[in-house]
Amino acid sequence: MDPLVSVVIPVCNVEPYLHECVTSVVEQTYTNIEIILVDDGSTDNSGTLCDEFALSDSRICVFHKKNGGLSDARNYGIRRSHGSLISFIDSDDYVSPDYIMHLYQALVRGKTDIATTSICIFHDGELPKEHKHNTAVFHMYDACDALEDMLYMRHLEPNAFPKIYKRELFDTIQYPVGKLYEDIATTTKLIDKAGKIAYLDEKDYYYRIRPNSIQTASFNPKKLDLLDQLNVVKTIVRTKYPSVINAYYSKEQSALFNLYMNMSPDGTKEILGIADDLWNGIKNNRISVLKDREARPDARIASLLSFLGPIPCRCVYRLVRK
Repeated sequence: MDPLVSVVIPVCNVEPYLHECVTSVVEQTYTNIEIILVDDGSTDNSGTLCDEFALSDSRICVFHKKNGGLSDARNYGIRRSHGSLISFIDSDDYVSPDYIMHLYQALVRGKTDIATTSICIFHDGELPKEHKHNTAVFHMYDACDALEDMLYMRHLEPNAFPKIYKRELFDTIQYPVGKLYEDIATTTKLIDKAGKIAYLDEKDYYYRIRPNSIQTASFNPKKLDLLDQLNVVKTIVRTKYPSVINAYYSKEQSALFNLYMNMSPDGTKEILGIADDLWNGIKNNRISVLKDREARPDARIASLLSFLGPIPCRCVYRLVRK
């Protein structure tokens, strides 16, 4: 018999999207699943919808808890799951019918503890672009190559999705509670612990960009959590995978530049101090990034623009963005 897969879905104020998400999981071709809906203190009708879903399918388990954030909800779901394999889906996204099947097949084929597919990004209110399935594209990465690929943002995603994990990986690893951008450091730890990862080039996970998402929201100091999480990654890379350090600096440069450009030049004294720190980080990285032929174009462009100075750099950035 195929092993039980626990699909953990944190839920918080996603009433317009929840039906599409849960239905896509219920309709999986891999049927030996349990669906863990963690209602993380929703104030809309999401919690009630979760209870209604549970009445329609015995594989659905619902837990209602005080709001603790995405990481806390994921950790909570892991603790209450029963499967030997675990997968995460965000409740405003949805998946193809073969999502879990493809992940499981890749896991078995690769004889590894983590397998991943690709994501299809679309904006809320739009239809995802059609894509050709190509199950022939399968690749195995050791931990070093996987981290390099992820940090250069080539194929592997830093997110908790679109992946499947052997349960024992979470015996010593949890998602950091109360942090934004919680995925990248945790995914780095999981890849390091697993030692290798299987990749199947199937765009089975439909990732929705919402107007009020963390990616599109204006700057607030909590966004600096990204730098804290990247520092965790840097420590692991420097200690265990020094050959990947250039990939790390490429990723960090993109992050620093995006944070800096999202800040208001007319902010408070505290915000302006943070901006200075970000700018200094950009300057510190720019030479190594420009020398790195593998660095992402956005990181290289950010490094070049930094030579103009803060004000001209902002002007050019805003002109290009229009």
